[in-house]
Amino acid sequence: MPNERFLQDVGLNAYEAAVYLSLLKLGISEASAIYRDAEVPYGKIYSVLESLAGKGFVEVQASRPKKYRAIDPEISLDTIFERRKAEVEREMAVLKGSIEEAKQLLKAVPNQKRKDEIFWTTAITESEIRKFAVSIYSEVKKSVCIIPPVFGIPIVFYLLPEITKAIDRGVQIRLLASPRFKPLASILSNQEGEVLEKLKKDLDIRLVQNFHSCFGIVDDTIVVLFQPHPTDRDRVLSVVKIRDSGLAKNLKEEFELLWNTGEKFDLHEELE
Repeated sequence: MPNERFLQDVGLNAYEAAVYLSLLKLGISEASAIYRDAEVPYGKIYSVLESLAGKGFVEVQASRPKKYRAIDPEISLDTIFERRKAEVEREMAVLKGSIEEAKQLLKAVPNQKRKDEIFWTTAITESEIRKFAVSIYSEVKKSVCIIPPVFGIPIVFYLLPEITKAIDRGVQIRLLASPRFKPLASILSNQEGEVLEKLKKDLDIRLVQNFHSCFGIVDDTIVVLFQPHPTDRDRVLSVVKIRDSGLAKNLKEEFELLWNTGEKFDLHEELE
């Protein structure tokens, strides 16, 4: 029955759901009438009724024989919601404390990696690329310098929540884009007021006519390389993230050269 399923979804077992529905229908009743209507084994009816009383679904009259009354669903369901909410809040508080403690302990683990160690990962599918992008903006501490391909511009809009969080942490974000970015920028006007104002104020954008490669540099240590499809430069083939300080330094120099030739794009004026 649909009603029984809904009651099970909020925390009752099958017998409890059946008995509660019977009491709603029968009104004040004795166990002998309830078990027959609910089709619950007689040997279980008292334990089920006791459990329902403990959960706030049933009231018990301590007479001989005992009588039972269903509590109004408005009250009983709100009660179970508030109880479960309090349990979840306690669980979350304990989890938060455990996570903060784990962070401190793990920070103290000695790191024996070599300074020249290089590590890279690759993303191919759209979902993988989005995960890449989210991880980059959630981990960045100081700066992002990025030249996205045109096909990558829409991901900027998907990333706006992470970008604004990074801005709040004081991260400097510089975006060097093709002039084809201009019409796409109007999509930003759909953002909420506070987010839009942050982007207008803190997202540094320049436009450049000609560039031969698309890449990003994160915190001067991580390089992001965008690989367009060989037959269609508006399609992404893959994205590679490389932890390599030397490569990051070289590409940062190339970025600065392009940045200095770029035309400043005032997002504030563009969206007025």
